[in-house]
Amino acid sequence: MAWRNVLSALLGAWFVVAAFVVNPAHSMRYQWTLLVLGGLTLIGGLWALGDAHKRPWRHWIMALCGLEVALAGWRYASVTVSTVWIGTISGLLAVVVAIWQAL
Repeated sequence: MAWRNVLSALLGAWFVVAAFVVNPAHSMRYQWTLLVLGGLTLIGGLWALGDAHKRPWRHWIMALCGLEVALAGWRYASVTVSTVWIGTISGLLAVVVAIWQAL
């Protein structure tokens, strides 16, 4: 479905924006994690929009990226509690959307 691919791309864009907006401690490791994984999720969502073939492996990779975003805040001690929960909730949402699209 196209709307789930759009939602995946939007979540990827949110991860990229959140690297700068929701990172008050300015943790470089957390910032780069969100930039790279958000970029991969954004590219995967846009690629899925333009591709007529169903390629479930692409969505599994996006699910792994979302899982990593969900867990990243818990690993970095310099990240605030609100940042951890924002990353966890949005990362798990990306996992759900990607798995739903893959299946």
